[in-house]
Amino acid sequence: EDAGDYKCVATNDVGVVERSLTLTLQSPPVITVEPAGTVLEAGATAVLDCQARGEPPPAISWSRQGQPLLDSDRVTLLPNGSLRIAALQREDTSQYECVARNLLGSVLVTVPLTVQGGPARAKGSIIGNINDVEFGIAFLNATVMDSLDSDTRVIQAKITNVPRTLGPAMRKLVSILSPVYWTTAKEIGEAMNGFTLTDAVFKRETQVEFATGEILRMTHIARGLDTDGALLLDVVVSGHVLQLQSVADARVVLQDYTEDYIQTGPGQLHAHSTRLFAADGVSVPYTWNHSITYDPSKGRMPFLVQTLRAASITTEYHPLQEAVAFKIQASIAKGIVLGLPRNQTMGKEYLLFLGFIESPIVLVLLSTDIDECESRDTCQHECRNSLGSFQCVCPAGYRL
Repeated sequence: EDAGDYKCVATNDVGVVERSLTLTLQSPPVITVEPAGTVLEAGATAVLDCQARGEPPPAISWSRQGQPLLDSDRVTLLPNGSLRIAALQREDTSQYECVARNLLGSVLVTVPLTVQGGPARAKGSIIGNINDVEFGIAFLNATVMDSLDSDTRVIQAKITNVPRTLGPAMRKLVSILSPVYWTTAKEIGEAMNGFTLTDAVFKRETQVEFATGEILRMTHIARGLDTDGALLLDVVVSGHVLQLQSVADARVVLQDYTEDYIQTGPGQLHAHSTRLFAADGVSVPYTWNHSITYDPSKGRMPFLVQTLRAASITTEYHPLQEAVAFKIQASIAKGIVLGLPRNQTMGKEYLLFLGFIESPIVLVLLSTDIDECESRDTCQHECRNSLGSFQCVCPAGYRL
């Protein structure tokens, strides 16, 4: 409060003289409003607040890892010193610095910005044959949104141009969407979904086996995001699926299930699950196995095993539109290490290097699987062993 205009006046019998001066008190910058660390979904808008005081009033600038930020289509330096970033992308995840400067010096504060998620949409094409029926090109379109009442993401998808002879059978093929719900699943804790881990660029080989002997194979190619932020996906399918005589008109119910994702090497994952669907009261189990490859430079999952949970699944076929509709809720979290996929080996040194084991006892748990099919009494006909389980299979033309 001592700053201001002062006047000195001198007088005597001869006259008066005066001088005026202005007193200015300068001070270095001080941050008065610090930006807070922020976690947002891709596509949202971030506003990082930063205010400072000093004399002369400090100028505020922003940088990212030491590189100055300038106004652009998505980045705006607001008049009050805040930084706004619109249409957030995964690449915007970084440390940001707010710098306040005046004649007496400068002050800097850093803030982390983390962009999570998931593409909000997915689109692609599906070609191939199912049950020896060629279906030309089918088209996949999906939307993704956060669930309002649970910690999941809701994926709604429609596959169009599906022949009526195949539509009812495709209602149980929810894993044709596996790249979509793996890429966009809600991340719980430090778990990574497919987008965070691979930037949505990967190849996925899938095989499904029904308890009655049918086998279907799929190849998914994820090509990243287009300019609108939609996941681009190409799918090739070939093989057979179980068709019950009454399934065309029956209500198909898909039970909730989990998929375990295991890091088997740099840029390599194995995923598997066992599922159940019911049509007209007939329950049929079937298993899925996935092999995923991606750019090894993207790094590894934060955990050796991650578990994806798929719930509240609905499916129906619209014959007039020749379209199959799916709805599914998905989340991904740290998984429990119960075993390794068959024909996959990990040396003790490799696991110790990754920090996943601390003693040889755990290694035994990771590498040992009991083959129930070694006993002749397990199944009446064919027995197929799987990780931690087994299936009994009937001869062709019969079902359990």
